[in-house]
Amino acid sequence: MPDLTRQDVIKILAATEHARLSGVDLSGLDLHGLNFSGADLIRANLSGANLSNAYLRGASLEFANLQGTVFAGANLKEVNLKGASLRGADLTQANMTDTNLYQADLQEARVEGVVGFAR
Repeated sequence: MPDLTRQDVIKILAATEHARLSGVDLSGLDLHGLNFSGADLIRANLSGANLSNAYLRGASLEFANLQGTVFAGANLKEVNLKGASLRGADLTQANMTDTNLYQADLQEARVEGVVGFAR
């Protein structure tokens, strides 16, 4: 069960420039279109969440659980995904320019039309 609701997340993002959501459970939440620019989501659980068309530029998702997360059309430019699990994630049409994927698990991830992505 997620620690926060979509409305809670919206309030946190609105209250600060670089939201601190490290380690929180946001699994399964509909977070499409939200602005997580520069957010600290280190070790957060976003498995099964919908982050389609979200803006995450410069966010840190190191070692985050992103299994089955939908990032379709999201801006992941300059995002730190070091050691993150993206198994089965949908990255279709996402912008991943200058994204750190060191030791990230991309097994079964959908990467059609991703900008700035090289396997």
